[in-house]
Amino acid sequence: MEKFFARWAANALGLFVAGQVLVMVGLRLDFHSWSTDYLPDRDLPAWSAILVAALVLALVNTFVRPLVMVFTCLINFLTMGLFTLVVNAAMIGVTSWAMERFLGAGFVTINPAGLIAALAASVIIGVLNSIFNKLF
Repeated sequence: MEKFFARWAANALGLFVAGQVLVMVGLRLDFHSWSTDYLPDRDLPAWSAILVAALVLALVNTFVRPLVMVFTCLINFLTMGLFTLVVNAAMIGVTSWAMERFLGAGFVTINPAGLIAALAASVIIGVLNSIFNKLF
């Protein structure tokens, strides 16, 4: 359970840092105040969107990513592991889709800039997850 919370914290920090870094280069992960049907007539702050996105990303990485990695192991082998970046970006896309679908607060658009932002965010989140794994 401690490892799950460490991963959640790393994902939240990674999403925040990725959002800040990508703004500097002209791309963005669009975290903004949001509302949901579960709390009508109430706007939630942007930091809560990052925490919810980090939780959803941790769940997606725990349950969906291993299946995708098994199904893409051949192409991952042929590209010497570089396809893992695409899988990680896809997991960020799945997280954004799930938040948009169920909570109305997606943060990655499906266009070339959004895909580049997802790839860059996956690299930043991966580095921070590696650091957190060494610490915890």
